[in-house]
Amino acid sequence: MYVLGQTICIALYVTGFAEAVVLKFDPNPTNHWLLRGIGIVTVLLLTVIALFGVKYLVRLQLVLLGILLLAVLDFVIGCSIANGTSGMTGFNSTSFRDNLYPGFAEKQSFFTVLGVFFPTCTGLMAGVNMQGDLKSPHNNISTGSLASLAFSGVLYYVFVIFLACTVQKELLLSDYMIASEISWISWMFLIGLYIASLSSILGSLYGAPRVFQCIALDNIIPIIGVFGKGRGANNEPVIATITVSLVSLCFVLVGHLNILAPITAMPFLLTYAAVNYAYFSLAMTEERSIKPESILDQYNTENTPIIKESEPLNSSEYAYSGTEEPRVYWHECLQSKWLTFVGAFLSVLMMFLIHWLFAILTIGLATIIYFYTRTTSPGTKPGASNFVLSKWLYRVVRSLIHPLPAEEKIVIATETPEMSYKTMQLTDENTDYQEREKVHQSVVSEQIET
Repeated sequence: MYVLGQTICIALYVTGFAEAVVLKFDPNPTNHWLLRGIGIVTVLLLTVIALFGVKYLVRLQLVLLGILLLAVLDFVIGCSIANGTSGMTGFNSTSFRDNLYPGFAEKQSFFTVLGVFFPTCTGLMAGVNMQGDLKSPHNNISTGSLASLAFSGVLYYVFVIFLACTVQKELLLSDYMIASEISWISWMFLIGLYIASLSSILGSLYGAPRVFQCIALDNIIPIIGVFGKGRGANNEPVIATITVSLVSLCFVLVGHLNILAPITAMPFLLTYAAVNYAYFSLAMTEERSIKPESILDQYNTENTPIIKESEPLNSSEYAYSGTEEPRVYWHECLQSKWLTFVGAFLSVLMMFLIHWLFAILTIGLATIIYFYTRTTSPGTKPGASNFVLSKWLYRVVRSLIHPLPAEEKIVIATETPEMSYKTMQLTDENTDYQEREKVHQSVVSEQIET
C-alpha cells in the first residue's frame, strides 16, 4: 500500500506541476487535456532521468534546497512590501481576523480540505526508502524524519500566516497562484515551485520502485517476483521503475488535484496506521513476556549482565566496564505505546472522514493482499509479535463489566526435618470480606517429637 501511495503521489505532483505551468499563462484554462499532456510528457522524461541520471541529481540536492530557500525568502519579502492593491493588503490585522475563521467553498468541509492538504505530509517516510544507503539507519531515519517534519511544519506555518495577514479571503479562495503574485520576484518563486514539484516527483520515482523491488525479492507475494530483477552493479530496479511510471500515468489521466489528493491520502494513512499498530503490538508483546532474568537485571548492582551457564560468552558483548551506560537517543522520549495506539486509531478514522468510499476500497484491497499472502506463503514467519488485538480488547471490556477478584498471594515457608508448620488465617471468612485479599495469615511452628 505504501508503494501504491507513492505511485499515486507521482501523478498528484505531476498534475500540480502542470497546473502551475498552465495557470501562469492562462488563469482560466478550459482545455484539461493540455494539463494531462504536460503531465504525461513530464512523467516520461523524469522516468528516463530516474533510470539513467538520478545519481547526478542526488549530488545537486543541496543546490536545489538553496533555490527553494531563496523562493521562500522571495515570498516573505513580497508579503512585507505588498502595496495594498488588488486584494493584497500588506500586513493588516483586519485581513488576519477575516482569515482566522474558515470560509469553505460550496460542498467543501474541513475534512475535504484536509484530504487535499494531507499529501504534503507523505514525505515523512522518505528516509525508509534509502535505509540501505545510510550509515546508521536507527539514528538517521528517526532524526532525519523528525527534523524534516519540524522544518516543513515551520515553512507551512510561514505561508499560512503570511498569506492570512496580507491577502483578503475572497482572493485566497479564487486565485490559486496568489503566492507567486505576492512574491517580490514572481519568476523566482515560480522556479522554486517548479523545482519543488520536480524534486518530489523524482523522490517518489526513486523510492517507490526500490521498496517494490525489496518486497518482490522477499518472495512473499510470488506474483510480483519478476519486479525483483535489477540491472547493473547496484541492482537498479528497471522493471519496477517502468511499472510505477505506467501506473502513475493512469492516474495522471484523472487530471484533477481535488480528486487525486484524497486517493493519495488513503494508502499513506493506512500505512501510518499499520506502522503505529506494529510498534504498539511489539511493545505489548515485550511487556507480557518479561522473564525473571530481565527483572533481576534491573537490580544487578554491578551493572554486569547475568550470563546463563548454557550460553557461550561473547567477549565483545560483555567487554564494557561497570560505569558504562547504554546510549540513549534524544527522540526516545517521544516513544509511547499508547500514543502509537491512538495514532493508529486516528489514522483509520481520518480515512473515513476524508472519503469513506476510498477508505473502504483501500482497506478492502489491503485485506485481499493479506489473505493472498497467507494463502501463497503459509510458511512465512508471522513476525516477532504474538499480541492479538481482539483478545486484548475482549479482556479489557470483560474486566470493566465483570471485575476479576484479586489474586491470592500464598507464601510457603521452607520446612526443616525437625519442625513442621501450620498456616492459620487471622480473618474470618464471610461475604463481607470476600473481595479482600487473603494475606492476613500467621504461621505456627511445632516441634516434631522423636
